Amino acid sequence: MTMAAPKITVLVTGGNNGIGLAACQLFAAQSNYHCIMTSRSLEKGQKALSSIQASNSTATISLVQLDITSDASIAAAVKEIEAQHGRLDALINNAGVCPMEFSRSILHDCLETNAVSPAMVTQAFLPLLLKSNSPRVVYVTSALGSIMKRANSEDETYNENYRAYRTSKAALNMLVACDAWEYRGQIKVFAYCPGYVITDLAGQRDMKEKMGIAKSPDGSARGLLLIAEGKRDDESGKFLGQKKVHYFWLTQ
Repeated sequence: MTMAAPKITVLVTGGNNGIGLAACQLFAAQSNYHCIMTSRSLEKGQKALSSIQASNSTATISLVQLDITSDASIAAAVKEIEAQHGRLDALINNAGVCPMEFSRSILHDCLETNAVSPAMVTQAFLPLLLKSNSPRVVYVTSALGSIMKRANSEDETYNENYRAYRTSKAALNMLVACDAWEYRGQIKVFAYCPGYVITDLAGQRDMKEKMGIAKSPDGSARGLLLIAEGKRDDESGKFLGQKKVHYFWLTQ
């Protein structure tokens, strides 16, 4: 009897809403994947999990509580996933915040959530990632963190403030550059900009839907699946959009 190939395990932080939820739905629908949805709130996570399972009875998905700003929560999630799966093939660092205001405390919290915490999550899961035959780490970032585009772009979206968010994503982009160099030859690392999509980030879902200025997060999720499938491996260490490379960090 031929043994079935083990499922590819992919973990999505902030998987109960927005792009994270769309990604979990898509990964769970793939027969060769097991999706680990994480959520800071077990109640919200369970609600999202139930909605996926109700729409797809064959979905391969589980829920793990994870507050990425808590070292204790990260350690507990690593322990649980190690016990259940033994390894991790893909880590999608998606969880984040986008405050509209700007102050010392707001900037501090935004950096903590959007840059510091993803760094700690990746570091904690590193032993499980290294047990995979082809590990990948994706940081969901934003072109709004580009200093060059901020200085030169005439795109109207760049007139928006988001100072704390921009700063945190610029820091996250540098983290990707560092990780891609640090883990070269071991783990493929990507920065992925999902585009301007309809989510609850910044509390503007209703406005985005009414104005029709944002796209469904489903397209963003498909971009994440392409990376997890290895179809963009040649672009490891680079800043990716859904269909193209925006700019290069590493040189040969």
